[in-house]
Amino acid sequence: MKRREFLKRTGALAGVAAASGLPSLAHAAGKPVESMTLLTANAGFDPVRPEMGRLITQACKKIGWDVKLAAEDYNMGIGKVFNEKDFDMFIVRWTGRANRIDPETFTAMMHHRDGNYNKWGYNNSRVNELSDAQQVEMDPQKRRDLVLQIQETIYNDAASSPIVYPSMTNAYREDRLKGVVPQVGEGIGSLWTDIAATTTGGDGYIRTGQTSPLKNLNPVSVTDSNEFKELRMIYDRLLQVGPDGSIEPWAATSITAVDSTTVDITLREGMTFHDGKPVTPADVKFTFDYHKQWKAPFFISSLEKFESVTITGKNTLRIKLTAPHAPLMINFFAQIFILPQHIWKDIPEKVNVDDVLKFANENPIGSGPFKFDYWDRGKELKVSANKSHFRAPKCAGIIRVTYGSHDAMAAAIETGECDRTRYILKPALVEDLNKINGIVGKGYSSHGWYGFMFNHLRGPLQDPIFRAAIDHVVPRDVIQAVVMSGFADKGGSVIAPANEFWHNASLKARPSSTKKAREILAAAGYSWDSSDRLHYPA
Repeated sequence: MKRREFLKRTGALAGVAAASGLPSLAHAAGKPVESMTLLTANAGFDPVRPEMGRLITQACKKIGWDVKLAAEDYNMGIGKVFNEKDFDMFIVRWTGRANRIDPETFTAMMHHRDGNYNKWGYNNSRVNELSDAQQVEMDPQKRRDLVLQIQETIYNDAASSPIVYPSMTNAYREDRLKGVVPQVGEGIGSLWTDIAATTTGGDGYIRTGQTSPLKNLNPVSVTDSNEFKELRMIYDRLLQVGPDGSIEPWAATSITAVDSTTVDITLREGMTFHDGKPVTPADVKFTFDYHKQWKAPFFISSLEKFESVTITGKNTLRIKLTAPHAPLMINFFAQIFILPQHIWKDIPEKVNVDDVLKFANENPIGSGPFKFDYWDRGKELKVSANKSHFRAPKCAGIIRVTYGSHDAMAAAIETGECDRTRYILKPALVEDLNKINGIVGKGYSSHGWYGFMFNHLRGPLQDPIFRAAIDHVVPRDVIQAVVMSGFADKGGSVIAPANEFWHNASLKARPSSTKKAREILAAAGYSWDSSDRLHYPA
């Protein structure tokens, strides 16, 4: 069957290929499919990623395609993908961060042509239109219908390949730590544990393990999940996402939609920054204006919908939007950090940088439940309880310790040097720790997923049929059972089952089958030479 005949018969894939893939492949007609590189974080940051990468690269060789694995430092890899856009494919863990309960991240931000996370050049007009529509649809059920359609289109287009839906694998010392509060997507590394947990002895500080160091403490430039988790201790937000994914009042006692484009905010009375200055509506207005002025990467798409911000009373503000914006509550108000105007109004002029986004903010002053003590780059961050906060922590503070590897962090838990993990711990180590008296190791529900991501502007990855074929070679059964030790389910849609309201349950993981992948490629006109090397359609 000729490729164009095949495309006509493949329904949803055909339209996509005609729009984005086929013309760009013309120059390669009949040539061998070029070798590519699969980028992933090294084992020190997350041991399961290089293991997944090794299995996927081996599987790709079985269809005659040479793929090399590059396991690199996590922060360097993030830079290659999100700053330099210099990559072929990569494996990432899209963590179940609290704001990702809203479907905006996994649909519009990742897959809209102009999405903040879309560094891979994906552009599908139907996804763009549906993403735009769900943003302005304020009826949850109608918005859900649109989100289900987006997931289906992304799935049919094989735009991203969810490998597995992992649990948050955490461990903590139950003989030392009391009152942990797991949160969906974040496990015991949640803010709710930070403020509710206590220690049974010692100095009262909770030693919290991480494998990677912090890059900076700048609340304007933040995009990384690990930095959000530390900054939220120091800076307040208007709202917080609760342990069960619901919205809880925080610095704002109420946020009310007057109509679809007007929002009223009432700020909590009596709040102060850590230097004693009061938190006022002027600080909140400054925060919005400042983030917009400097195009804060995580927040700019929401701020572009702001027509005006007006202080309407002693503790009240009104926001006028240019259009309805459904993700506003969770994706913006529950994420943006309130800045003290009296400090940030002089930045960057007084800190010798030309761009706020380059400012490390090594002495952060917020109004949050913890006050900054010190940051020993690459090693420790220490914060102490702000006892005058409206949700004052029960512990003395948090000491974030960088251990550099999962084995080292597990050993620290075992010896009692570390009280809990903030982020994930290798599943096999969680199993081992759970066998030790005084330690709990388990997986907590999460809406995150491990993704096999493609650069849609390079080589065969421009072709949705090729992407669908290689999605079939991902050995999800082995990854689920062996690499994840059972702490995961096989991935299908880009919104995980744990996010039940928004998840499209009709989209199942593509079965792992080299035979099926070869059949798809052959039907699309790909061929193999005498050395079993894969060639583009002639």
